[in-house]
Amino acid sequence: MVKGIQMEPEKQIIEQVRKGQVDQYSLLVERYQNPVFHVILKIVHNEEDARELTQDVFVRSYESLCQYNPDYKFFSWIYRIAINQALLFVKRKKKSVPVEAIRNKAEPPTGPDEDTTSRNESLNKSVNRLDKKYRSVILLKYYAGLSYPEIAVALNIPEKKVKSRLFDARQILRKELVETESFASMYAN
Repeated sequence: MVKGIQMEPEKQIIEQVRKGQVDQYSLLVERYQNPVFHVILKIVHNEEDARELTQDVFVRSYESLCQYNPDYKFFSWIYRIAINQALLFVKRKKKSVPVEAIRNKAEPPTGPDEDTTSRNESLNKSVNRLDKKYRSVILLKYYAGLSYPEIAVALNIPEKKVKSRLFDARQILRKELVETESFASMYAN
């Protein structure tokens, strides 16, 4: 009990909403809007955009509540919707993944600004060409800054699979980037 009010289980709230008691949905919004806002903010890095996307996520989840499977936690379901919306927003804004986020710390520092711009462009193109399953883990790990467990929840896959996909994605990116002029000197042995 919280302040004399019993928190209803989410399955019960969802069942009430499905039966027409739409005002009950506000309980889910109150319960989850802060965590949803914060995960979106980690991805879009803009509070106003994160607020708008958070509202959009709750509207979309309400509209598709009939698709929700009560065998799973509601938060996991809405968390995936939030991440998908944020990633789609970022893709539309054509935000870039910073080179520094993927570069190994042992590598030499970046050269002049011109070189950094070229590397960012090459990296963005390579990340965008990745298969969706690899692109998702790269963006969530390096762009959104999510931990392995958070990525696992967001994508509804085991943490071991997250690590495996990240490893594979890094190998694919490395192989492709070695062939670009702006990265060739970084990987030369």
